Amino acid sequence: MACDGIRKVRKVMTKLKVKDLGTVDYKETYEAMMSLIADRPDYHSIWLLEHNPVFTIGISEKNIKEDKSKKPPFIKTDRGGKTTFHGPGQKIFYFILNMKDLPFQPTKLTSNILKNTSDVLSALGLEAEISEKDPGIFIDERKVASIGMRIKKNYSYHGLSINLNTDLATFNTIKPCGLDVQACNLEEYIDINDLDLQEKLLESFKSMLKK
Repeated sequence: MACDGIRKVRKVMTKLKVKDLGTVDYKETYEAMMSLIADRPDYHSIWLLEHNPVFTIGISEKNIKEDKSKKPPFIKTDRGGKTTFHGPGQKIFYFILNMKDLPFQPTKLTSNILKNTSDVLSALGLEAEISEKDPGIFIDERKVASIGMRIKKNYSYHGLSINLNTDLATFNTIKPCGLDVQACNLEEYIDINDLDLQEKLLESFKSMLKK
């Protein structure tokens, strides 16, 4: 009986594969996600990366059109949300997760990612505010993190971007995610390097996936 009790409280997790892809092209990364989902993996994946400068247009965007000739280009994608900017200095976590093997309801995925991110920022001494209506995290009413997800064939894809020291001059030429707000960088508030931040967030996301 004692052994049964131990088994009940022990946390386990579907195999998780983490990849650090460095700085990569958006379109190529999207195609790699689609290829992985097509293979129907029996494990979760989290990809850590940064993108070359690009604006991505979510499915809720009605006012901004695709234009690949611009610099940075504006590219349509199938994630939720509106338009946002990606570029060096912005850490991105893509979650390719088997939705049938999560320790919570699939409808809680976005809110759980935001909560875990907010908890990490809180542990670093930041008062960050979560918005689920316009999903993301705000500091002093400026947006520091955005999230946009999609589910296909019972797998999630796309994910979270968090600004560390990215190009705000370019970012703020649009309304981030269609909001009347400005984007901000974490470096304005805390002294932490990208690898330390990445590791803290990754450990939190690993814990989120434990059963």
